[in-house]
Amino acid sequence: MNTGHENHELLDIYKLNEMREELEEGFPTVIRHYQAGILHRPERIRQAIRDRDAEQVALESHSLKSVCRQVGLVRMGEMSAQLEVMGASNELDAAESLVEQLIAASIVANQELIRYCQGTEPPKPFFAKEDA
Repeated sequence: MNTGHENHELLDIYKLNEMREELEEGFPTVIRHYQAGILHRPERIRQAIRDRDAEQVALESHSLKSVCRQVGLVRMGEMSAQLEVMGASNELDAAESLVEQLIAASIVANQELIRYCQGTEPPKPFFAKEDA
């Protein structure tokens, strides 16, 4: 059955809830850090593919895979793992189309993380004074 959501990232809500409970007040900061990586690392992978730098493709993909698994971005983690294998085996011919899918997924994933976190208060500035 076609639901029209096939291109959407599948968040592991249980993983995010677990992370939110564990990190408590630090959760918004960690998620924002991960969001930056989720948006920028696929571009680094794309550039490494264009440069035909298989080792860099493998390294960047491995890092992104780890972030995706920690945050619960299932589909992106799977694509990153495939790109890591391609880089490690120096087989970059099919990597370009996969990285384009990864870039599109990263945009959707970021939007889904934003929606998930909408109820989360932003962190206090480091220098903010505590109420007495």
